[in-house]
Amino acid sequence: MKYQVAGYLIFPLIIGGCASLLGERRPETVVTPQEFSVIDQSCLPLSLQFSYDEYREAPSVGFAVQEIAVGRFASACISLQKSRSVIDNTALAGLHIWCLSQDNNLSAAQQLLNTAIAEFEVDQHLAYSGAIIHEQSGNHQLAHSLYSDLFALNGEPMILEACARTALASSQSQRCLDCLDQLLLSTEVTPKHLAMRAAAFAQLDRYLESMALLAHMLEDWPNDGELLLQTAFVAYDYAAASSSLELYVDAAILLRRITELDPQNAAVFLPLARCYAASGDFNESTLAFMRCLELEPNNVAASHELSDLYMTYNDKSLAQKILRQLLNQPISPVARQQTTHKLSQLD
Repeated sequence: MKYQVAGYLIFPLIIGGCASLLGERRPETVVTPQEFSVIDQSCLPLSLQFSYDEYREAPSVGFAVQEIAVGRFASACISLQKSRSVIDNTALAGLHIWCLSQDNNLSAAQQLLNTAIAEFEVDQHLAYSGAIIHEQSGNHQLAHSLYSDLFALNGEPMILEACARTALASSQSQRCLDCLDQLLLSTEVTPKHLAMRAAAFAQLDRYLESMALLAHMLEDWPNDGELLLQTAFVAYDYAAASSSLELYVDAAILLRRITELDPQNAAVFLPLARCYAASGDFNESTLAFMRCLELEPNNVAASHELSDLYMTYNDKSLAQKILRQLLNQPISPVARQQTTHKLSQLD
């Protein structure tokens, strides 16, 4: 597996700035086994947890783990840099890379990963941190390969979830479903897992199954506002991709629920208007478009589509009025040109 993982991770070394990340070695007090035993590594992924031999000459790691446990990743990075100035290995480097990524310092994490790969043999510490970096960089297929290798080594459910997530992101729909099925054997069902399953169904053009699953999710978690929001937008995407009247109706129901809970949410009214338009409900579609424009007068898409809707029902004057109102708003030069051209076609 080491050779396989190393092959996935090796890429050109970025030299600039590496010295500051590696640091100068300075002696530090040796940690006893008893001191090591009280360090709670439960906040770390299994692939980043370290042994006594990897830690005993770098006591600052204990403080770093405490900081990680409460989400202070920047502080943890400072402690890890201090530890790595005393002794460096894949466990400390992998943990440092991961902390940098959690602190949204992807550039430094990428640089340190390159340096560590050049200095050490790749093991699960570097493989995991590399998978995180590749996923955050959008290289989902490579990240999935690394996560799959790691799961074969440690069987950690969190790694299996990452396999499902990156399989979905790289359009490996059936692989995602296989991972989720396997995950059910060791963990409870969560909204996140069900949402991934629904998305995988949609990628396979199994839209009705996807929507049925989303509906069941809302039944099980009816008070989860964030779930409702995500489900509604996913439902709209499914409806638009499939052009199914039934799915447009289902999506409209969910979007309407959001507007009732949050009538100031402008982002909801445009897809709601489109759902009503697709199902032939002119009045509701018009009202939704108008509410969207009340909240966002410079919404180009809403203005153009409402103008088109008026033209569909042979109301040229209102179609022109909407476009002229848009031209009075601060819009981009491209949008202004498009709107002017659209208006000239109506004259």
